[in-house]
Amino acid sequence: MAGPNILFVCEKWAECDPTHGLSNAHHNFIGSFRASGLGTAQTFFYDEHVVQTGTRCDAALIDLVASSRPDLIFVTPVRGTDVNPAVLTLALLRAGNGPKVIMLNGDTYDEAGVRWTESFAPAVDKVVVQDCYSYFPTRVADPAKYLTAWTPQDPTLYFSSDDERGIDVSFIGSVANYPDRQRALGALAAAGIDVVRGGGQAEGALSMEDYAATLRRSKIVLNFAKPVFEYQVFQCKGRTIEATLSGALLFEQANPETAQWLTPDVHYVAFENERDLVTKVSRFLLNGAQRLAIAHAGRLHAEKNLSADAYWRRILSAVLPEMATP
Repeated sequence: MAGPNILFVCEKWAECDPTHGLSNAHHNFIGSFRASGLGTAQTFFYDEHVVQTGTRCDAALIDLVASSRPDLIFVTPVRGTDVNPAVLTLALLRAGNGPKVIMLNGDTYDEAGVRWTESFAPAVDKVVVQDCYSYFPTRVADPAKYLTAWTPQDPTLYFSSDDERGIDVSFIGSVANYPDRQRALGALAAAGIDVVRGGGQAEGALSMEDYAATLRRSKIVLNFAKPVFEYQVFQCKGRTIEATLSGALLFEQANPETAQWLTPDVHYVAFENERDLVTKVSRFLLNGAQRLAIAHAGRLHAEKNLSADAYWRRILSAVLPEMATP
């Protein structure tokens, strides 16, 4: 049987804002699926439709599905905007012999995020949770409708190379509204440890190509697993997989979410607080053999178990099991 035809109904721009550049949906989902070679991909950018036409996207999406007849619709609605496809539209597309529908939600770490996700759940076959796996199970009506997964990465962007790792430590991401990141970066600076920095999507971000190249040149890549404003929960960020696939040693706050997919001190280094971070970064910069051993183990594990291919087989197994294997 031929591979599935997936229609990606995604935001073209980060936060659906044309001034913020392209969204991560391009490489996380569309790019990773195309690279997997498991099927064919079509795209429908609902925010672009609204900007170009001044009308809601629903009628155009219904027409596209009728003409292209996808096997699966993979939709990534954005919380906080009104340009998403309507829940009733997704239910209509799925009705009868319509395609399977999967919704991706990257923000299930708080009550508002879970309630918002639950508004979509009756209209879709599965909700994919990729950030906080500990919070939602006791707060949703039907946990069986939810599927946990990591953030997939396009292997044409995120891979290890023989390039010299001339950057000791890097962190490319937002710092505004993240007090934990500000404290940690300040502690490293006070200890004389230079960190190559860059902004997040709304803070003068690097291109994806330049960002990925920075990871390949880094010995250590920092990640911070708390959401904005220090909610007392954690998220499994996309940077977790990006760093390990790139062959860098991932340093991340100790948390149960990342530990779903990677083992601390085997595939990455977990730190407890700013003092612990400074101590461990200093030690691993001096001990190259230990640093390389953990980075290598993390990369091999990610390439085998957290690859684009593994991600999409997990998704397809949940809704189109007959199409999950060649």
